This record gives sequence, structure tokens and C-alpha cells, in this order.
Amino acid sequence: MKTIVKQIATGTFIALFILVGNVKSEGAETKATTHKAAEITLQLEQWMTDENIWNTIALNTTEFVQETEAELELENWMTNSCSWTLNNSFAKEIEPELAVESWMIDENSWK
Repeated sequence: MKTIVKQIATGTFIALFILVGNVKSEGAETKATTHKAAEITLQLEQWMTDENIWNTIALNTTEFVQETEAELELENWMTNSCSWTLNNSFAKEIEPELAVESWMIDENSWK
């Protein structure tokens, strides 16, 4: 499995390398003199410095409830032998024997 994954990855890498190596673009240069990147300054907002939001010690811990799971119990169907014998519900299939038919050995049908 590991070998197959490595072979696929290697083949993909080689194919990608061949595709990228053959790319020739001409005239795709653009000048960025018409575009000016103007970034606005970051603003500090009230909620960013609010102690009530960021103070994790002040969280009400009573909101969290310990989740418990129900105790496991054995039920009758788990130990009943009729539940686990599946052969009773299937009908036995009988196949006919293989036979050589006349068309199989006829010379005219194979010419």
C-alpha cells in the first residue's frame, strides 16, 4: 500500500514538473503603476479590550454539566442462541450440474 502511494505521488510530481517546465508565457507582464495598495490603519475597538469578554476565570462554571452514560446491561437477545444462528433463515440453493451442450462442441459454431 505504501509503495503504491509513493509511486502515485512520484508520478504526479514528475507529470507536474514536466507540465510546469514546458510553460512559456510571453507578454504576460503587467505594470502595477496604476494600482496603489492603500491599507487602512487598524482600529482598536471596545470589545477587543473588554475584560468581561476575555476574562475566562469569571466564566460561570455551573453551566457545564458532567455527562453520564447509562450502565451497560445484558439483554435476552444478546445471549439467546436463536438470535445468532442465521442458517435457519436462509434456504439452501441447489445449482444444476454443468453439462456440455451440442453447440459447444459443434465445429460450425466456432468457425
